[in-house]
Parts: sequence; C-alpha cells; structure tokens
Amino acid sequence: MSKRNEEPGPVMRVAGCAAALVVVVGLPAGCVYGFVQWTNRPLHQTAESMDDYSTLCRGRPIPGAAEYTPGSGPHPVAVFEDVRNADATSLSRVPLNVDRADDPFNPAAPGDVQLVACTERTDTGEEVATCEFTGESAPMRSATVEVRVYEARTAEEVGEPVEMVGEDTDCPYMVTFEGSPKLFTIPSEDQYTSALGSLVNG
Repeated sequence: MSKRNEEPGPVMRVAGCAAALVVVVGLPAGCVYGFVQWTNRPLHQTAESMDDYSTLCRGRPIPGAAEYTPGSGPHPVAVFEDVRNADATSLSRVPLNVDRADDPFNPAAPGDVQLVACTERTDTGEEVATCEFTGESAPMRSATVEVRVYEARTAEEVGEPVEMVGEDTDCPYMVTFEGSPKLFTIPSEDQYTSALGSLVNG
C-alpha cells in the first residue's frame, strides 16, 4: 500500500491560499466571467476513449457524442464513480455487462455513448468489512451514493437522481491514502443495471 506525498506545511498552505485570494480579488469581473466560461467549455468535441466521458461528471459535455432521443432506446451509457478510497478526487469508469457484446451498459465504441451516469458518495454508515494489504489493514464502511444521469452531447440531466446503499464489499487491489486508510462500499453491477435500466433501455 502506498501513501501520497506529504502535504505542504501550514505556512505553505496559508501562503498559497493568500496568493490565490489576491489573484482572484484582483481580477476584473470580465476575467472572472471568462474563467467560468472556460471551465464549462468541452474538453473534447468527440470522445476518443470511454474515459473521456468522465468530463460530464464535471459539467463538461461532448458535443460530438451520439444523439439522445428519449423513449427510443436502447441508449448506451458510460458509468463513473468515486473510487473506494476516502481521499478520492477522481472518477473511475465502471465496467458493466462486460461479457455481453453490444449491450447498452457495455457500448462497443466511444462514439456509441448517449448517456453518462455519475456516482457520488453522499453518506457513510457502519463498518461492514476489513481489507488486508501488505503491512496495513483498512476498514470498509457502508456508503450511500447518489447517481445522476446526463446526456453526453449537452450535459443536461436526464431523469431523477437515484440514491442507493452500495452492496459491493470486494477489496481493491491497492489504495493510496493520507493518514489512516478508509474504504467504502460501492454499488454492485446488479444495482446499477436495475437503477438505470428504465433510462438506458427505454
């Protein structure tokens, strides 16, 4: 199990925050507006890999994605979630129905994707398992997650958010952490396909 590089000391963190504050406060309104517009711009016009669709979870569409028309499914979907790690700052793609070719939960090509589902942990519960690593053990707690679905082409939300308690307690192969390692359950494949089935197949 590996740890991230040590955090900067308090003085460095304070100095960095102060510098950032000076820069932001000193910017004219037009620059701030331009920065906000830039952060909402697409990073990709078309997706070259499935992982490109993770930008939808940050509000950035992919304008060249396949068109989504409600009610005329199936609608191929790419699913992303927080990694199990408590220190997670990135999303990982969830492979679903990998043994089923051309299944809408397992699109054949990036250009087929119409919808993107994003999973975010919203609450934690009791300890349900313990994961053993080389020289370390990590408790795993039950986690409640919220899943939101977006149209890949526009980043417009589709349907209502779905909340569920993750049932998958499998331990990851490795984990990075600061301090004491903490892990959380994630939704199982059956939970995802059941919760998203009406949107993906409808």
